[in-house]
Amino acid sequence: MAAGEPGDLGGYYFRFLPQKTFQSLSAPETASRLRQWSMLGRIKAQAFGFDQTFQAYRKDDFVMAFFKDPNVIPNLKLLSDSSGQWITLGSANGRLRKV
Repeated sequence: MAAGEPGDLGGYYFRFLPQKTFQSLSAPETASRLRQWSMLGRIKAQAFGFDQTFQAYRKDDFVMAFFKDPNVIPNLKLLSDSSGQWITLGSANGRLRKV
């Protein structure tokens, strides 16, 4: 089974949804509140699809599979504490990579 195929990490398969938008984050009232708390530009929302029904009793497996999934690692953006720049969760060599 190739990496990223269903069943690779306990049967979980995640898919990055880059076209998904979050209109609430770009609403004028929201922008004003984010600016008030110095969070404007420091918050992002990303969407990932999941191919199964979520089962609460498997939540730990779900979270571990999410952060190890080959479709999540190169796409999940994090804000670096040290540089204040957006980076991805990981890259091929296991180091954080700037976006």
